[in-house]
Amino acid sequence: MAQIVVPVLRRFPISKATNFVEGFGRWEFDRVPELRKELITAVNLAKTQLGADWDVESVTRQLAGRLIRWNLRDVLVDGPSARRALETFDIIGQENFDAAMAEGKGVILLSNHFGGHILPAHWMLRKGINFRFLTERPRHVSKSLLKHFEQTGPLGQKELFISRKKSGNDGVSSIFRSLRLLKAKHVVLVACDVRWNDNQSVVGRFMGELWKFTPIWAILAQRSTAPVLPCYCSMLPDGRHLIEFGAVEHVAPGQSLQAAVQASLDRVECKVKQDPLNSNDYFLWATDTSRASLDVRYIESESTEISIDQAHASNSPHFDVTANLAERSRLQHGRD
Repeated sequence: MAQIVVPVLRRFPISKATNFVEGFGRWEFDRVPELRKELITAVNLAKTQLGADWDVESVTRQLAGRLIRWNLRDVLVDGPSARRALETFDIIGQENFDAAMAEGKGVILLSNHFGGHILPAHWMLRKGINFRFLTERPRHVSKSLLKHFEQTGPLGQKELFISRKKSGNDGVSSIFRSLRLLKAKHVVLVACDVRWNDNQSVVGRFMGELWKFTPIWAILAQRSTAPVLPCYCSMLPDGRHLIEFGAVEHVAPGQSLQAAVQASLDRVECKVKQDPLNSNDYFLWATDTSRASLDVRYIESESTEISIDQAHASNSPHFDVTANLAERSRLQHGRD
């Protein structure tokens, strides 16, 4: 269905195509009880965890529209015209991006899964900025990014993607490749909120729960001395996007990796509380009972809240989770 509809939508102005997509999401929300129930449950849980004052009914219905747009990643802004794509972006903190680049050590662009998290990559692609993903290979992206992914060689993208299915040396080789890229003054895009279970994982508290996260970005920052630049991308009405570059940071040798990861998570959590319409991925974490999710989640008892240190000492690989696995819901399919 998407293979037929998306090429047609891309013939329209991005604002009209986006409004159509979001409108269809709201239409589906109004008519599919299963979808409505799952979304309301997820948003209610997040509201309680964060102590937010959202209007759940209003947030959930609008979120249903954003959910389809989010799943389309950067597809609607793709096409032969760079100008058409770039005109959809508003930038805050361009001076921070410029300052980070001016250090001449490459840049660790610290992303996350807030909002349109693939869009900063599309922005850099259209601007001609040399960048690479230090992530698992994103799915459901534009043809332009797919072409970018096929670049090979010492500075290529194809060999840099990491995978949970590869050997334990995968992260080490990715660090060395990333160091080479930073030395060549490239931007390395890596997320701060990737739940991961290996011998380098650290525990962080996010939205009221404890998870294991990879600190690979902080390790890279320590070894390279490259600047770390926090980045957020909000999906706005009418097909627009807001990219925000935060203040430049550095991770000093010997600095606690766990503390660096937790600080980055705290910033993202503030964004979630302020803007729930750009937070659908996080709302689905608590309701995800897939193997991958259970392997990195610590289930606390209702009567006892443990410390991060206690959770970090828990046995692997299932992080003290013994719940039965369940089928993934319709909202879990299609997520990265």
